Amino acid sequence: MATYKIDGAKFSSMEELLESLWPLYQGRMSREEFEKYVKENVKTAE
Repeated sequence: MATYKIDGAKFSSMEELLESLWPLYQGRMSREEFEKYVKENVKTAE
């Protein structure tokens, strides 16, 4: 099962990552910018 890592945090699903981190980023960027940032910076580990 893959895990997703970004900014030093690890998540078991992409949905969990997006929903957990969005509140931390919503004051700094739009949801679209946040999702683009995640896609460009997420690392997948098996």
